[in-house]
This record gives sequence, structure tokens and C-alpha cells, in this order.
Amino acid sequence: MGKRRLIGKIVILMLGLAAVVMLAASRRTIPASAPEKRYRIVIDPGHGGGDCGAVGVSGVKEAGLNLAVSLYLKEELEALEMEAILTRSGEGALAEGKRADMAARARIMNGDGVDLVVSIHMNKFADPSVHGPMAFYMKGSAEGERLAKTVIDSITDELGAARRIANPGDYYVIRESRPVAVLVECGFLSNSGDEALLQQEQHQKKLARAIARGISGYLEGDLAGKPLD
Repeated sequence: MGKRRLIGKIVILMLGLAAVVMLAASRRTIPASAPEKRYRIVIDPGHGGGDCGAVGVSGVKEAGLNLAVSLYLKEELEALEMEAILTRSGEGALAEGKRADMAARARIMNGDGVDLVVSIHMNKFADPSVHGPMAFYMKGSAEGERLAKTVIDSITDELGAARRIANPGDYYVIRESRPVAVLVECGFLSNSGDEALLQQEQHQKKLARAIARGISGYLEGDLAGKPLD
């Protein structure tokens, strides 16, 4: 009987060892799924501090409107599981003097792990009949053009407006940004209709939602490899 018990214990031990080996092998052969990429987006509300930007026909100042849209955009991007970083979160500038302020913005835009930059502005033009949103990319940047096209398409679709082209430009924010960048002009403060809309919370939220969707569409590669219209 003692011999049988010994054999039984040996069999149980061998079965246990076999189970451990099989479990270890399964862990080696079934790779763990890689964590999803969490995109890091820098939002730059244009102007601020002593630089109020454009002034509307009723006297409203661009800098405050830029910040309002940017704060809503931050919420929208975070709802899409993205990390959103503001270059400024208050009315003030980042540094004394325009040059120092812009250099401080550039350092944030070119920080570690930043995937994309969006700068929020309001437009102004001598002809008060000109209206509507625009999007600019750094001239010569194919990825910037794709981003700007995706964003402006999303905005015009959200607002129920005719689609507009993405425009090349050579502005500091998009020129000095190492990550792909877009500068969004949300509307014209020189146009009374645009100016009234741009001060409305509902319209600001619409713009933010549309910009966020455009950014998401670009990052998901919806236009990757597709010819531009």
C-alpha cells in the first residue's frame, strides 16, 4: 500500500508540473494587447494679456473669444480620451512682450509627446461682408494640409455651411510647431453676423465640437493616403 501511495503522489506531482508548464507556455504564446495610444494635443488660444487681437464691430475683443472656444475644445478632446494642453488658460499672456510670449507658446507646442497643435483665432477683414470660418496650414506641409482640410470640413458640416478650402499660410504658430499644426479662424469679427454668433455659448460649443471631430478624424487616419479634392 505504501508503494501505491508513493506512486500516486508522484503522478499528482507530475500532473501539477505539467499544468504549470502549460500555463507558462500559454502566457508566452498569447501576446498582451498593446495599450491604445492616448493622443496629446496642444490648444493655443491666440493672443492674451496686453495683446487683445482683433476688435469686433461692437468692440468685443478676440483674445477672450479665443479662450472661450479653446476651453470648450479642451472638454471635447478629453471626452474623446485625448490629453489636451492649453498654452494659456487665463486672460493673461505667457510672458512680457510679444516675442517672449510666442517663444513660450512654441516651447509648449514642441514639448515631449505632443502629437498635434491647434491654434484658435478670430478673423478680421476690411470688407465687412466677408464671413465664415477658415483653417490654415503651413505652406508646403502635406500633413498640415490634410489636417486643415479635415478640420474645416468638420466645421462647415457642423454649421451647415458650404465647404471651404484649407488655406496655406506662414504664421508663427504653424511655422514653429514641430508637430503637425492647424490655425483655425472661427469667423470674422468685422462681420456683424459672425461677431454676434461668436459671442454665443452655443455657437462656441458647436465650433469646439466640430474642431475636435476634425482632429479625431485626422488622427484616426480617415484621409491617410487618399487624394485631396
